[in-house]
Parts: sequence; C-alpha cells; structure tokens
Amino acid sequence: MKKTTINIDDALMARLKEEAARRKTTMGALVDAGIRRILAEGEAPPPVGELPPLPIYDMGEPLVDVADRDALYEVLDRERDERLYGARQNITGSNVLRSPAARAAAEDVAPYDADGEARERTGHA
Repeated sequence: MKKTTINIDDALMARLKEEAARRKTTMGALVDAGIRRILAEGEAPPPVGELPPLPIYDMGEPLVDVADRDALYEVLDRERDERLYGARQNITGSNVLRSPAARAAAEDVAPYDADGEARERTGHA
C-alpha cells in the first residue's frame, strides 16, 4: 500500500474524523472507500437541473422582412459590398464610394459601369 499526502478542506476533515469515529474505522479507510466508489462510477453523469434562462436582447424593429427573400439578399449583399469595396447603395441603386482607394478597388473588380457599359481597366493592383 502506498502512502501519500493530500490537502483536505478543514470542514471536510472534521466531518471525516467524525465519520471514521462513528464507523469505528480509520480516515484512510474512508478515503480509500470513497475513491474506489468514484472510480467505479466511471464518468460522472451531467448535472441534472434547470438551465439558466437565455438572455433576451431588445434589437428594435427588423430592418428587413426576413420572409421576403429578395429584400433579405439585397441587405446582405449591400453589407457585403460595403465591407469589401467600401461602397454603399444609395436610393437610386448606384454605388457611393467612400475613398479614392475604394473607388480604385471597385474599378478593378467592377468591369461594368452603372449603365452596364464595359469599363476600361485602370491597372490598379
């Protein structure tokens, strides 16, 4: 049998001493029995009980009717374009580019202008 030193909470140690005296056994025998019981159980089952409530956020009114697929895609595409090209759609549907770099990038990736005419490549990288 191996001997070892373990750290036990003071309150737990007091209960262990009382239980060993009540059962007329040693504290080591109780610790041994407890460890054997835990190891025999295998993996502990997940705790059973009520889960805490999920948080609720007030996000305001929806910006688009999610049941309207075309409107939803339009909003998602506009947000993507703004992120990628620095452009946002104005009321007429044309791009409003925010910076010279964004304009140059848009010219490199957009081969057609707002009227659908082929654009000449500018050579910007």
